[in-house]
Amino acid sequence: MIDTVPAHASQQPENAIILPKWKGDPNDKILVAFIPFLEYIATMGFEDVRTVIKSFEGTYIPLEFAKREKALREKFERQLAEERKKRPKRSIGSLASIFGIRQPAPVMEGMETSTLEGLEQGKMLWDQIRERGQKQFEAIDKEIRENGDKWLAEMAAEEEKMKDEQMKGMKSSMAGWFGNGGGGGK
Repeated sequence: MIDTVPAHASQQPENAIILPKWKGDPNDKILVAFIPFLEYIATMGFEDVRTVIKSFEGTYIPLEFAKREKALREKFERQLAEERKKRPKRSIGSLASIFGIRQPAPVMEGMETSTLEGLEQGKMLWDQIRERGQKQFEAIDKEIRENGDKWLAEMAAEEEKMKDEQMKGMKSSMAGWFGNGGGGGK
């Protein structure tokens, strides 16, 4: 939960991030600064975010997250460089690729490369997840731009059809109530 009023989170304060209230200043980018942290939480599949939030207690989360991400990225890049030094220049995999033989690798939806290939390219897992999310957003945005007017027209036609059916149902019900189905007075 992200809020500007601590009382709103009084029942579960450990699940909340309390921000200063926005005062209309167009230069206030606090919420935007939280995007990398929020992406990280959303994409890494934490079942319980309380521990993550608690680990940032007493810090300005966007700045602290950037420091931690930088340290992790540096560690990842060092490990990747060490791993590359250990590998032989010509492995069976590289020989196979020379002959155009590629072993199928599991590829995440929306990605051209597998997770392993992405790691070898120097992309950390959340970089790959962010890239996949951006590609999916672009695909959805393209679909909306290309088909949005058509979809809206179809929805309006369906809504109009439902209104007509409701009106017919109401008229038939009213006609039966007043005309045909009563107790018939003599």
